[in-house]
Amino acid sequence: MPRALAAHAAGGRRRRGVGGRKGFARPAQGGSPPKLIGYLRGTVRRVGTDQVLVETGGVGYLVSVPAGVRQEVGPVGSTVELHIHTHVREDQLALFGFASPEELEMFEMLIQVDGVGPKVGLSILGAASLDVLKRAILAEDVAPIRRATGVGPRTAQKVIIDLRPKLEAESALLALPRAAAAAGDGAVPKQVEQALRGLGYSAQQAKVGVDAVDWAAQPSAQEALAAALRAMGR
Repeated sequence: MPRALAAHAAGGRRRRGVGGRKGFARPAQGGSPPKLIGYLRGTVRRVGTDQVLVETGGVGYLVSVPAGVRQEVGPVGSTVELHIHTHVREDQLALFGFASPEELEMFEMLIQVDGVGPKVGLSILGAASLDVLKRAILAEDVAPIRRATGVGPRTAQKVIIDLRPKLEAESALLALPRAAAAAGDGAVPKQVEQALRGLGYSAQQAKVGVDAVDWAAQPSAQEALAAALRAMGR
């Protein structure tokens, strides 16, 4: 599968970015990194097996998408909106598009797992819906993950081990009372403690979990809760 950003300009003109800026060529040594793209809204110009060419501002962006998004993309000439992960490496810049911020967030969590690159992450999201994938991770069910091309039992298990604490943290924080969830600075340890209690831990166990967090790193509530759960063997 090609993994490059396609920039098309009429009449053989030099590639330009949105608003007339330069395209995303690799900068010279010592130059600035390419500007990241987080969202695209434009006209569908070509639809492939797992890629969509989206034109916006006179530039065509080749975006890799999971199977579910590909099925929802309209015909050539229709408008599409995609939430974008820009994958930058020394020798390439590739775009990956998703239907929602939540799907994008899951993709970005997946590619942080050792052994899961963008291609495999896209395959996992194409093998199961977001809700099914989350439930499978929380239930430690490798079957939906194993259905993805390029995913073996070891990788599927790594996905569960790495992402389960994060998803548990997300669920626990969503279950907090609004007053606690909306608390200002300095309240994160209290949120984590309340979330741990909500997961069934005793007050003493919750305190152990809170104390295990590296607060000097200033983690978010979700990051802190995930760290506490890992420290407690979840």
